[in-house]
Amino acid sequence: MRVAITGNMGSGKSSLATRLGQWGAAVVDADRCARELLETHESVRQVLAAAFGRDVLDENGLMRRGLLAERAFSDEASCKLLDRLIREPLEKLLWSSIDEAASEHEIVILDAPLLFEWGIEDRFDVVIVVTSSVPRAMERLQERGIDVEQAARRRAQQWPASRQIQHADFVVNNDGPLSHLDEEAREIWRRLGTLDGRKDGSD
Repeated sequence: MRVAITGNMGSGKSSLATRLGQWGAAVVDADRCARELLETHESVRQVLAAAFGRDVLDENGLMRRGLLAERAFSDEASCKLLDRLIREPLEKLLWSSIDEAASEHEIVILDAPLLFEWGIEDRFDVVIVVTSSVPRAMERLQERGIDVEQAARRRAQQWPASRQIQHADFVVNNDGPLSHLDEEAREIWRRLGTLDGRKDGSD
């Protein structure tokens, strides 16, 4: 079974994915794959350097991710340019990672912020949307050291939560305490086991 978890930036979707991963699902993190892409694919780094300035690479030719983020998320046009340049190689890495995980796990989860924006939701058996109020989401992002204005521009590239939930099989509101997220995760894990027909939904 292939499951996608998405939600606006700062909603806590990765926290949900982590919990499900602890119970046996394989988790493919799109953000982590993007970092891997920048670390291992020189051709991608060169394309991004040509678009956003040669100094986004350090003296060893490695990506200065902070500087890239500062420039790529500086305005809407730059955000779209980054997406256009990185999407094809990133999708290839995502699908290969998913296929590899599926060979060893019954449930594979993709944690992806741009699931709907990329139009790939139909390739998954189950879609989970995690929602959170804007103030709470921004609070989480600040705790992670992400600039508020940059975060707002990145969130603007995503569908609003009201639109996302119309396409979801499960919706998790993550404005409450961690204990609430734990309860939601446990119920979803139970339901996934029922849908999958190969798990009993227990710990």
